[in-house]
Amino acid sequence: MPIYKRCSRCGGRLLTGQKCPCRVRESNREYDRFKRDKESKRFYDSAEWRRTKERVLELDGMDVYEYMTTGEVVAADTVHHIVPLRDDWSKRVDMRNLMSLNAATHSKIETEYKRNKQKMIENLTRILAEFRENVRVGGI
Repeated sequence: MPIYKRCSRCGGRLLTGQKCPCRVRESNREYDRFKRDKESKRFYDSAEWRRTKERVLELDGMDVYEYMTTGEVVAADTVHHIVPLRDDWSKRVDMRNLMSLNAATHSKIETEYKRNKQKMIENLTRILAEFRENVRVGGI
């Protein structure tokens, strides 16, 4: 039986361990303002990124990592660059580098990047290719 809690800021009902969307938006604004480089910020605010993100979310339709590792179907709400922009700007809209995820999964993956980034990049690349080739109808 799931255990729920209330967000202390907005009062929304959440599963234990989940971050409230109101706090995610705030942390994203702080990250954009103080940590993200200006070129990346411009890209993430662009129509090109909005169109690309929308396309990835439509194509995959779910949190690819969660589905491929646990078999659980979770709605995706963000798109992750497997190879980060700061490492390879040319892959910013490459569909083979973009994976749809849930915000909680995205946080887990970013934590894993701190432990062993190259291994995680290889795993995510393999998982995404396998998902699009074998699971999602039509492939890319």
